[in-house]
Amino acid sequence: MTTNKKFLVLATKNHPFYHKLKESDVIFYDLESHAPFEEKWSHYMECDLVLDFTVIEPEKKFELLKHLNIQFDFPIVSDLSTYWGELFLEKISGLRGAISLNFPSPTNCYEYYAIDERTNSGLTDFFELIGCEGLRVACPGVGFTYPRVISMIINEAYFSLEDQLARPKDIDTAMKFGVNYPMGPFEWAQKIGHKNILRLLEELYKVTGDPRYRPSQKLRLEANLI
Repeated sequence: MTTNKKFLVLATKNHPFYHKLKESDVIFYDLESHAPFEEKWSHYMECDLVLDFTVIEPEKKFELLKHLNIQFDFPIVSDLSTYWGELFLEKISGLRGAISLNFPSPTNCYEYYAIDERTNSGLTDFFELIGCEGLRVACPGVGFTYPRVISMIINEAYFSLEDQLARPKDIDTAMKFGVNYPMGPFEWAQKIGHKNILRLLEELYKVTGDPRYRPSQKLRLEANLI
């Protein structure tokens, strides 16, 4: 794919797309090493879209996006797979979109939100650049749709373990052959990462207070052992 758009990408190593993004035709910064706003010439940097792929605590995410908002006049898009996206978009004026690449999809299709057509056009080209399909949604909510749904399914599987209903292998087999899932919940958890699942469930529980989002103790244990 050839595009005349320039993308500035900031990422942390714990993002599942870190290596793919680093090898793509973008201006790439590993935020654990250094940041573009540490460079004197960054004030003169030109790009069409600033993309944040950091996986950090919500408070640090806010501070980073506020800093980017001050530093750059270009639209900012952030991976808000495990955050309250609506709140971020309301608080940070330069944040023009959100994306959900932190939760690997077996169909290679990822939800995204764009406030305006300029951002939408940039994200359409970006998805093509990295070889993924984008699905535009009306609202990011808390963690979009796919991350929320799969996190709840995985959480229920861990509750089943707590109740000693079945072994992980049997639960995976039942979900793949019984309801035609491409992967079982425990296989999915390994691919997505237990910390990501726990982070999203905790955010959902904090924002909504709904007990269905309360993380399983076994899931907490898995996340903290890694």
